[in-house]
Amino acid sequence: MPDLDGVCFARNGAQLAPADLHAMQWLEDLPQNREVVLSVRLPRSPQHHRWFFAMLRKVVEATGDRWPREENLLDDLKFATGYYSVREDFDGVQYRRPDSIAFASMSEDTFKHFVSRCCDVIAIKTGIDPEALMNETNKEQGLA
Repeated sequence: MPDLDGVCFARNGAQLAPADLHAMQWLEDLPQNREVVLSVRLPRSPQHHRWFFAMLRKVVEATGDRWPREENLLDDLKFATGYYSVREDFDGVQYRRPDSIAFASMSEDTFKHFVSRCCDVIAIKTGIDPEALMNETNKEQGLA
């Protein structure tokens, strides 16, 4: 479900309560005693997203001219972790296209797993110690 179609609720003891005006209006429009089926997904953390791109920037800086910027490294990491789709052009020629890691495309849990796999690939392919890099990034992001 894209984030724009979602309705946000927050836990309050053993109940879920509307987290914003949109959720309150959605709940008010729901008939009394009507059952609903919910798909639960934790929202993505903007802080974690910024942290990931700060780490990618550090890898780009540490590897010289291998990648012009972090977006290029990210595409390579998507291919290395299998996070891509295979498409066909008009002539039937297959090509790979990196999938999106946008907030609406990936839950926080999936993003955490993706980041962990990216750190493993970085360590294997570049020899950069991801734990040291993560600690340095945490300090720069004010998380340590």
